[in-house]
Amino acid sequence: MRLHTMTITAFGPFARTENVDFDQLFSAGVFLLKGVTGAGKTSVLDAVCFALYGSVPGHRPTSRLRSDHAPDTLRTHVELQFSISGRRFKIARTPAQTYRSTRAKDGTATAQATAHLHERITRPDGTPAWEPVSAHIQETGTQITTLLGLTKEQFCQVVLLPQGDFATFLHASANDRRALLSHLFNTHRFQELQTWLTTHRNTLKNDLQQAQSTVDRLGGRIEQAAGPQLLQTPPPSTSHGTDLLPWAHDLLTRAAAAHDAARIAEEKTDQTHKDAKTALALASALAARQQRYSEALTRRTALDESREHNQHLRTRLEHARSAEHLRPLLAAVRVAADQLATAQDTEGRHRKLLDTTHANATTPELEQAHQDLHATLGRLEAMRPREERHTELVRQLTTLEGKEKLAHEELDDAQTWLDGWPQTRDTATERIAALRSAAEQVPQLAKEENALARQLEEAETRDALAAELEKAAKTADTRDGQARAAQKTWLDLREQRLNGMAAELAADLQDGQPCVVCGSPEHPRPAQPSEQQPTRADEEKAAKAYEKAQKLHKAVDQTRADLATRHAQATGAAGTEPVTELRARLEQARTVHTTARQKAADLVEAQQNLDELQTEHDRRDQQHTQARQQVTEVQSRAATLRQEQQQIIHELDEARADAPTLDQRITVLTENRDRLAAVIEHARRTATAATRHTDATATARDSAAEAGFPALDDATDAQQPTDTIQQWQTELDQWDKDDAATTDLLTTPELVEAGQQPLADQAAAQTTLTTAETAVKGATNNTHEAHTRATELHRLTDELTPAAAALERLHADHAQADRLAEVANGRSTANTLSMELEAYVLASRLKEIAEAANTRLLNMTSGRFQLAYSQDKDPGKGRSKAGLTLRILDNWTGQERETSTLSGGETFTTSLALALGLADVVTGEAGGRPLGVLIVDEGFGSLDEQSLTDVMDVLDQLRAGDRAVGVVSHVGDLSDRIPTQLHIRKERNGSTVHSVLSDA
Repeated sequence: MRLHTMTITAFGPFARTENVDFDQLFSAGVFLLKGVTGAGKTSVLDAVCFALYGSVPGHRPTSRLRSDHAPDTLRTHVELQFSISGRRFKIARTPAQTYRSTRAKDGTATAQATAHLHERITRPDGTPAWEPVSAHIQETGTQITTLLGLTKEQFCQVVLLPQGDFATFLHASANDRRALLSHLFNTHRFQELQTWLTTHRNTLKNDLQQAQSTVDRLGGRIEQAAGPQLLQTPPPSTSHGTDLLPWAHDLLTRAAAAHDAARIAEEKTDQTHKDAKTALALASALAARQQRYSEALTRRTALDESREHNQHLRTRLEHARSAEHLRPLLAAVRVAADQLATAQDTEGRHRKLLDTTHANATTPELEQAHQDLHATLGRLEAMRPREERHTELVRQLTTLEGKEKLAHEELDDAQTWLDGWPQTRDTATERIAALRSAAEQVPQLAKEENALARQLEEAETRDALAAELEKAAKTADTRDGQARAAQKTWLDLREQRLNGMAAELAADLQDGQPCVVCGSPEHPRPAQPSEQQPTRADEEKAAKAYEKAQKLHKAVDQTRADLATRHAQATGAAGTEPVTELRARLEQARTVHTTARQKAADLVEAQQNLDELQTEHDRRDQQHTQARQQVTEVQSRAATLRQEQQQIIHELDEARADAPTLDQRITVLTENRDRLAAVIEHARRTATAATRHTDATATARDSAAEAGFPALDDATDAQQPTDTIQQWQTELDQWDKDDAATTDLLTTPELVEAGQQPLADQAAAQTTLTTAETAVKGATNNTHEAHTRATELHRLTDELTPAAAALERLHADHAQADRLAEVANGRSTANTLSMELEAYVLASRLKEIAEAANTRLLNMTSGRFQLAYSQDKDPGKGRSKAGLTLRILDNWTGQERETSTLSGGETFTTSLALALGLADVVTGEAGGRPLGVLIVDEGFGSLDEQSLTDVMDVLDQLRAGDRAVGVVSHVGDLSDRIPTQLHIRKERNGSTVHSVLSDA
C-alpha cells in the first residue's frame, strides 16, 4: 500500500483546505511530521484513518471532527489517494455535520455522512479517468477492508502506530492482550468452533437421551402388546437396544403360532354355522309353502260368499255405461235451462231501474229512446270548454285581485319610505363629517404615543443603569483596594528579597567556581539567608497576584465608565420626569389614539351606509312608479274578463237546466242512457237463450229413445259418476283376478304336498343357528386378537430395529464429540497444555510476534534485551486462559523480569519493536499484501542519543525494505536527522500544513 496525496478541509485544527503530498514526503524514505503541542500532528493521521475507515483511531466520536475555526460555509471534507497491488484509488468522505439553513425552523440543518470511492482507469483513447466504485458508506467500508486486507484496528497496529498506544500492548494483562489479539487475528472463529463443539456434544447428548427414551418406550409397548398370554420372561434391563431385539423376535414368533391356531378353530366353527343356516332355510321354506296353501283355502271361501253381489253389480254397471253416452246431451239441456233463467232474471232486474215510461217497452222502443239520449249528450259535451273557460276566468280574476292588493301595498310602502328620506340623508351626512374630523387627528396622536413610549423606555433604562452604576462604583472601589493591597505585598516582598540577595547568590556558590559578583573562586564567609527570606518564586507569585488584581480593577473601572456614559445618554433622551408619570401619560395617549382610530375605522362604514341609503332611495322611487303602473294595468284587465264571464254564465244556465252543474246534468243523462243500453242488451240475450234451450231439449229426447230410455228422467237416473263406474269395474276385475289366482294356488303340486305334511319346526332350527353364531363370533374375536397382537408386535419390532441401531450410533457419536469438546475446552487429560482452543491459537500468534519483535529489539538495544514468551497463566485466571504472558530477558544478566521494570526509553524501544513485529504478523495474517507505509506517533523524546541512533537504524532498515516511514515528534534532534519534514503550524485562526523537502 502507498499513500499519494491527501486534501483536508475544515477538519480538526485545520480551518481551511490543506494539502499533503505523501509522494514527495515518502520519496526520501523517512519523513518527520513535526509541530508544537496541539498543532495537529496526530490530526493528520486521524484524517488518513477517517478517509479510509470513516472513523479515527481509538473510540473517539466522529461528531467532533469538524474544525471550530472553519467558516459556516465550508464543509468538513477529507480526500485521500492511495494505491494497492498496482491499482490506484481515490476516496472522499464527509462526516455528519450541522450547517446554517434559512429553510430549517431552528436555523440549522444536518448533512449526513457521505463516502465516495473511485478507481483510476485508462480510457480506450489513453487518457486517465476516475471510475466510480461505490457511493454508499457501508459498501465503501467493505471495499476498503477487502482491498487493504485490514480492519481499522489492524490498520492502526500495522500502518499507524497511534500516540499513547505503544506501551498498551506491552504492559497489557493476559486477558487484555487476549482481547486485542483475538480482534486483530479474528480468532473468534476458534471460540465459535469451541462453542460449537460444546453445543454439538450437548445436542448429541439430548439426542442420545431421546433415542434411549424411544427404545425404552418401544420395549414397554412390546411388553404391553404381548400381554400375559405370550410374555413368559420380562424384558432385559440394559441401556443398549440391541439386547432387546432377540426378546422381541421371540415374542413375535410365539404370536404368529397363536394366530395360526386361532385361525384353524375359526374355520371349524364357521362350517358348523353354515350347516345350521342351511337347516333353518329349509324349515323356513316349508313353513312358507304351508302358510300359502292355508291362505288360499281361506280366500276360496270368501270369494264364493260374494258371487251373487257381484252379478247384481255387473247389471247396474251396464245401465250406467249406456247412460254415459247421453251425458253431454243431458248436460247441454241443463246448461241451456240455467242460462235462460239467468238471462230472464237479469233482464227483469235492469227493467226495474228504468222510469215508468220505458219499464214495459219493447226492444225497438228502447232502442229509439237510447238514440235520443245519445244526441242530447253530444250537445252537452260540446259545452264543457265553455265551462272550463268560466273556471279559468274565475281563477284569473282572483289572481288579478291579489296582484292589485300587492301593488297597492308596495305603492304605500314606497311612498312612506320616500317621505322619510330627507331626514335619513341629513343624519348620515352629519355622522360622516364628525368621523372624518376624528380620522384626521390619528397620525398626530400616533406620533405623540410613539414619542411617549420611547421616552418611557429610555426612562426605564435610565433608572436601571443608575442602579447598575451604583453597584459598579462599589465594586470598583473594592477592586481598587484589593489592587493596592496586592501592590503593597509585592513591593514588600521585593524589598525583602533585595535585602537578602547576598544570601540568595551565596546559595549558588560552589567551591572552585568564581563568584558572579566578585569573581573570586574562594568563598570563606558566604552570606546566610534569614528564616523568612523570600525567594524569586515568592516575588513572582506576588507580582502575578498584583498584575491580576490590577487587571480586575481596570476591567471593573472600565465597566463603571461605560455604565456612566450609557446612563448620561439615557438621561438626555428621557429627561428627569419619573417613570410613573410617563407611564400614566402614555396610557392616556393610547386611549385617545385608540378612540380616534376606532372612529377612523367607522368612517368607511358610515360612507358605505350613505351609499347604500342612496341606492335604496333610487330603488324605492322606481318601486313607487312601477306599483302605480301595475295597479292601472290590473284594473283594466279585470274589467275585460268580467264581461266575458257574464256571457259564459248565461250559456251554462241554459245547458244545466235543473241540474246544479253541467257535469251533473251530463252524469244523469249518461246514467239513463247506460240503463237503456243494458236493458236492450239483456233482452237480446234472453231471446237467444230461449232458442238454445228449445233446440237442446229436442236433441236429447231423440237420443234417449234410441238408447232405450223412455224419458229423459230415466236416462238421468241411470247416470253414475265416472269415479263410481271406475270403482265398480275395478272391484269386479279384482274379484275375477282373485278367483283365478286362488284356483291356481289350490292346484299347485308343491303347495298341495306341503299342506299334507306336518307343520315345520322353525324355532328348533333357529336355536341351533344362534348357538353356531355365538361360537363363530368367539372364534373370530380370538383370531382378530391374535392377528392384532402379531401385527402390533411386528410393527413395534420393525420400529425397534432402526431405533436400536440409531442408539448405538449416538453412543459412539456422543463419546467422540465429548472427547473433542473436552480437549477444545482444556479440560481433557489429552490436552497436555490445559489450554482452550482459541487461547492456544493466540499463544501461537503471540510467539510469532515475540520472535518477529526480537529481530529488531536486539538491534535497537545493542543485543541486550529480547522478549520472552511464556505459557504461564495469570494468577487466579484459570488453566484455560494460560499462554499469553510476555516478559523481558536481559541478556547482560541472563535474568527474566516483568516488562513494567523497563525505563521510559527502554519501554518505548521495546514497544516499538513489539509494534513492528505485530505489524509483520498481522500483515502475513491479512494475506501478505505489501504495506509500504509505517507512521510512528511520538515517544522519541524518552530516548538517549545512542538509543535514538539504534532506533533510527531500524527505521532505515524498514526504508531499505521499500517501506516508507513517517515519524511524528517534536524532538529537536530528529529535525537534523530527518531533513524531509511536514510542518504543522499552530495559528490563532487554525493550523496550516507546510512541506520541507530535503536537498536530495
